[in-house]
Amino acid sequence: MNLPVIIDIIIGLVFIYLTLSLLASEIQELIATVWQWRAEHLKKSIEVLISGGSEGAKDPLQLKRVGHLAHAIYANPIIKDLNQGAKGLLSEGFRSVTHRMGDLYHGVTGTKNVFGNKSSGPSYIPAECFSASLLETLKVSSLLSSISKTRLERFKDLQLAQIQQIGENLSLPDATKPIIEQEFRWLTAEFNRVVEDYQNNLANLNNSLDRMSEKLGFYIKDSQVYLPETELAGREFQRQMAFVKARFDSKIERVALLGQLQPSFSNLLNTVKKSQDSVAEIMELKEESPIYQQIQDTLDSMPESLKRSLYILAQRAEKSGGDTQEQLQRFQKEIEIWFDQSMERASGVYKRNARGVAILLGTAIAVAANADSIHIINRLSKDSMLRSTVNLYAEQLVVNNAKTKSNNLTSLTKVQQDVDRALDQVALPFGWSEQNSLERDKQGNLLWPALIARLFGWILSGVAISMGAAFWFEALNKIINIRNAGKKPPSSTES
Repeated sequence: MNLPVIIDIIIGLVFIYLTLSLLASEIQELIATVWQWRAEHLKKSIEVLISGGSEGAKDPLQLKRVGHLAHAIYANPIIKDLNQGAKGLLSEGFRSVTHRMGDLYHGVTGTKNVFGNKSSGPSYIPAECFSASLLETLKVSSLLSSISKTRLERFKDLQLAQIQQIGENLSLPDATKPIIEQEFRWLTAEFNRVVEDYQNNLANLNNSLDRMSEKLGFYIKDSQVYLPETELAGREFQRQMAFVKARFDSKIERVALLGQLQPSFSNLLNTVKKSQDSVAEIMELKEESPIYQQIQDTLDSMPESLKRSLYILAQRAEKSGGDTQEQLQRFQKEIEIWFDQSMERASGVYKRNARGVAILLGTAIAVAANADSIHIINRLSKDSMLRSTVNLYAEQLVVNNAKTKSNNLTSLTKVQQDVDRALDQVALPFGWSEQNSLERDKQGNLLWPALIARLFGWILSGVAISMGAAFWFEALNKIINIRNAGKKPPSSTES
């Protein structure tokens, strides 16, 4: 057997593998759609991510929290809007049928629907959508904002108490005391207005501290009119108030003050995790306050593994400093990177599982179609007419689809159409025809060596089919191009 014949046999074999792989791809895609394989795998992968890795949470309470949080993330409009289907009577009818088949599958196998009371979920979630949904579900932004507002309120009260104490400790004439008290009442009202504006999101934290410093400067200036610097009370008032105002105006003090007032998500998680005190004592809150209940609800909804992961990510985000909003934006980016890395690993797991299913499906198709690789090679090697016909259609297929990208299965629709036309014109050497049937003895009994050889041929075909249509189309392209290049006549310079 010469080399051209061997190449023709290989081309015929690859063409047959391509034909069966196209069928296998369609069946596997249909099964994946009906049973929501991609969407279910994505949901389970997110649960694994939340539960802290491949082993996940072991404690029943933690598992319950993982499930509730995953459902809450999927219920968020950001994720919910990704699960959109085509409109129309036909599309909705098909979707309803697939959902019923999925319910039947779960009922027969006894497996649970990972989407809860929903029939399906998105098969792809962008990292930014997951990050935004997680933070919104945990109410991180509103939680940090509420803590900051509570801290500023408490800081304001402490400053006013200190200023009031300074005024009360001065030895003032009876005529001066009411004036100083009136000035203090004005300062209290102004401080309250600044805090109220911040709580209503009309100013940021740094701007609010600047406004407090400005009001405090007016208070000191107006009060000193009635406290001459030559008197001991006036000098003492000026000295003590300078220390108070320095906390607002000094750059070093301002950085420290912002650090105290701006909440840190990593600090909150770490403090709650390590301390035996209650959240109320840690955050200096009253247990009946709404913010205390909000913090408690957020922490109770988070599995311990997620707290640890978010603590590490929050620490990374806070290294570069900045205000709470900047840190929150970096925190969201860290979550996106964390999600992407996890999804890369999950994608590898899905591909391995899909490959296993593809081998089983390919073997089933090989048996059903009686596609025995050994028998096919024998037929192609002995039947020159069949070999030439298959090669002709294979070459036409390559020429007609020269611009088709083999790494994109959706672009193989034209290939599928050309293969279908070829099947109408040529009888490929597989199927349960008499010509392809198993060998029997004179009494009609199967010959065991032939059966074993046929089983081996089916398995070989099943593995080949599982390689996918894209793989075999690319292989067919390369082999035919190599053969055609060898057939070109030598150029004039070479002769």
